[in-house]
Amino acid sequence: MSGQNVTVIGNGIIGLCIARSLLNDGHTVTVVSRDAVDEGTSIGNASGIAQAEIFPIAEPGLWKKVPGMLMDPLGPLHFRLGHLPKLMPWMYRFLHACRPENQARGIAALAAIMEPSIRDHQAMLDDINGKHLLIGEGVLFVYRSEAARDHAAPEWQIRQDYGVDSFKLDRDGIRQHEPSLGEEARAGYYSPNWAHYSDPKQVLNALHSHLRERDVTFLTGEVVGLESIDNKVAALHFKDGQRHIVDHLVIAGGAWSGRLSQQLGESYPIEADRGYNTTLPNPGMDMKKYVTFAEDNFVATPLSIGLRIGGAVEMGGLDAPPNYARSDALIQLAKRYLPDLNTEGGTQWMGHRPGSPDSIPVISKSATCDNVTYAFGHGHLGLTLSPTTARLITDMISNRDPGIDMTPYRIDRYR
Repeated sequence: MSGQNVTVIGNGIIGLCIARSLLNDGHTVTVVSRDAVDEGTSIGNASGIAQAEIFPIAEPGLWKKVPGMLMDPLGPLHFRLGHLPKLMPWMYRFLHACRPENQARGIAALAAIMEPSIRDHQAMLDDINGKHLLIGEGVLFVYRSEAARDHAAPEWQIRQDYGVDSFKLDRDGIRQHEPSLGEEARAGYYSPNWAHYSDPKQVLNALHSHLRERDVTFLTGEVVGLESIDNKVAALHFKDGQRHIVDHLVIAGGAWSGRLSQQLGESYPIEADRGYNTTLPNPGMDMKKYVTFAEDNFVATPLSIGLRIGGAVEMGGLDAPPNYARSDALIQLAKRYLPDLNTEGGTQWMGHRPGSPDSIPVISKSATCDNVTYAFGHGHLGLTLSPTTARLITDMISNRDPGIDMTPYRIDRYR
């Protein structure tokens, strides 16, 4: 079919990857965003392409821990008490996703779109001359004891069943992979099904440059209204009074996407999953691998700009101020595993990850508007799934078979 004029709301990593994919398929693209440059989750994330991370956050038995999560403001998963009334519809669906049968469906849905993720990143990097930004060192999951590692063995077997390679390690094996780890890291798994970027901001910059060189139009402004006529969005209305005519619309606005879908009669339970990190410019060690500290739910990523220590999930909404005590707590945890870590001069960060209750993103045609497609709700897998999501969205807009069953990713799956 002939190319369409497609407007993409969102200039984060997912929106820009969609713009690139649509261009390559012969469409004309306009990117709309509140800010000229995305300074949010797309640049402050942990920089991992987490192909092996196929488990949803919701898991059987987690509901028993919710009271403790409410009381511990520095825990790995925390629900802010003040935000709880607004969170209840999301929480209901989250607890429903914790059922074993629902977790199994979630694993299958995530595995289907995670499997091609590294290949899709490599294809994207070839296109934008960014291959030098990708580091393919795999991932090291570390545990404080062999018993804890062995307790996690069923999860690793499920990963293996979905094509994720892994190798069990003792203390000596961990040291061979990452000598900077101290005595607290006593056992682990290594998986090659993982990569990371030297700096996610440079990936975003490379995409921006590539798209501008190809004459993509960028509009800056806050979209406050969607003008609909005959089951189609006809125009966007901006806060400053601008009006932009729409042929086809892709909503990829991250944690803010739900506010726009509501205007189209599609209320989706999206919540701001707030993540924290600290980037240490002179960490005092030369880490090579991306390390996940499995029992304490945080990661360490070696970047070109330093070592990034991050993690945690805080459900606190879009408007609450950051609680950087969470970043401080992660640094203290990191010191237990990395005894030589220099924590001076770090830059703290908090970002809003768009969290779906079941951890499955929305990659979907609208059920109410014929010319609207959605791409949001990726949680902590936004960077990982960005080129794959872009490919699937492009197939939908171009009326091609995406090659997988897209039912699990529909926006109306909670109706």
